[in-house]
Amino acid sequence: MSINPLVPPRNLGFLLFFGTVLTLLHSCGSPASASLSKLDPLIEMSKGPCYGRCPVFTLTIYENGIASYKGERYTDRLGTFVRKLEKPEMERILGEFDRANFWQFRDSYRGRIPDMQSVTISYHQNGKKKTVTGKEIRPNAVKWLESQLDQIAQRDGWILKEAPEEQVPDFLIPDQLLVELGEETDPEEWAKKYAQTDMTFLRSLNDTGYWIFSYDDETITPDQMLEQVRNDEEVISAEFNKKIYDNLEEGSEESATTKGAAPASDTGTQSKGKSNTSKSGKQQ
Repeated sequence: MSINPLVPPRNLGFLLFFGTVLTLLHSCGSPASASLSKLDPLIEMSKGPCYGRCPVFTLTIYENGIASYKGERYTDRLGTFVRKLEKPEMERILGEFDRANFWQFRDSYRGRIPDMQSVTISYHQNGKKKTVTGKEIRPNAVKWLESQLDQIAQRDGWILKEAPEEQVPDFLIPDQLLVELGEETDPEEWAKKYAQTDMTFLRSLNDTGYWIFSYDDETITPDQMLEQVRNDEEVISAEFNKKIYDNLEEGSEESATTKGAAPASDTGTQSKGKSNTSKSGKQQ
């Protein structure tokens, strides 16, 4: 039997084909191996907490079709997940934003229900960025875009990229808040506004102007409670109580270096990246 040197043996041909496929797959890369910080975002949607069990997450779609989902609370996916959008899926969502003329909307829509979930949607195009934030009062076209992004977030195929971080540092007391109120605000009366969370006025933090409150973290998560209080018009600043503050007895003598000093601003991961900057612009 003669062998034509120009025609590779059957097994060799298979190996060459298999090797080519592996090379192509490797060059494409897995979404889980992508460095998200180096990708350019096209669309972002963040959903904040509400009084209840609203899913708290951030969905980001990048130019190359990779999407990331960062789940924080009340979602089946906690941590950072990624997946690759199919070309028709990518074209469809971009078409929805073009048809909605996303640039025409206001940046912010004020809601009437404080406990409703806040939704923020951003769109990047030609080096410009448009962001629309609001609660229950938003244009129907914006709510439609939210529903389309929700569909992408709820589809299967997500791959875990980063596990969730520790939620509550050891030095925090997550069911207690340290709150700086306006001068004319009575702490006991103020606490009644949050009766549904069993908010209770505990004591003052010596003569610093800060008040310590407790609440039932079985009815609302610490993150949700902190965000609601920080958005309160009568609140100058708020953070979780810390064990070091809890050890200070009301009326106890303070050293010259601590008397009248404001609490530290480090609230740990629970602060959702928000600093303890008061509404008057002072850093607490």
